[in-house]
Amino acid sequence: KGKNPFKDKRVRQAFYQAIDIEAIKSKVMRGLANPSAMMVGPGINGFDENVARLPFDPDASKRLLSEAGYPEGFAVTLDCPNDRYVNDEAICQAAVSMLAKVGVKVDLNAQPRSQYFAKVLAPKMDTSFFLLGWTPGSYDSHNPLFLLHGCQDATGNGQFNLGRYCNPEVDALTSRILSETDAAERDNIVAQAWAKTIDDVAYLPLHQQALAWGVTDKVKEIAQRGDNVFHVRHVVMK
Repeated sequence: KGKNPFKDKRVRQAFYQAIDIEAIKSKVMRGLANPSAMMVGPGINGFDENVARLPFDPDASKRLLSEAGYPEGFAVTLDCPNDRYVNDEAICQAAVSMLAKVGVKVDLNAQPRSQYFAKVLAPKMDTSFFLLGWTPGSYDSHNPLFLLHGCQDATGNGQFNLGRYCNPEVDALTSRILSETDAAERDNIVAQAWAKTIDDVAYLPLHQQALAWGVTDKVKEIAQRGDNVFHVRHVVMK
């Protein structure tokens, strides 16, 4: 109701810099996570290892909130699944605690995935702040740029853009990515699109979670997919 704090980039950046991703990695994930500065990870076309996360800096967070007109912070609900991602509810609990230290009161709404996704996905999209995981099935940046960052429209652009981020310049670049056939030029366009979304602080990237599978001794070979989907055809038995 009323003014939306997240429309202000300073607020989004304040949230980003209030989150101690190394503490989440060591304490919550027990080292089994790769902190990310992008909304794609290694192995996805368009990933750039030279992109760095914004530094963890609670003092900067407080200053940014004050500059944005929230010197005392504000209250917001964080929607979080509790049975979808590795340690998902614990990650959200950690974020709640970290944001409290910069004056933001977060009410954690952790639910089973069936209830969570019914709430945050279309047609309801009833959320202000949420945890979402994503693996591009195409292993290419066009997928998250189109589905997670696109301005929502009837074509499916921004279908999973729960925060309603919208930058027409990013949409124009994403459209060019789909049709560009020169590999070098396409990579350049992808880099431009990511640079704009990162500068906008469109999302608060966290990490790539490690995948752990239990495998019987009867298995000779197995291919573990990056999207954590299991297919029997990827298994060779002894």
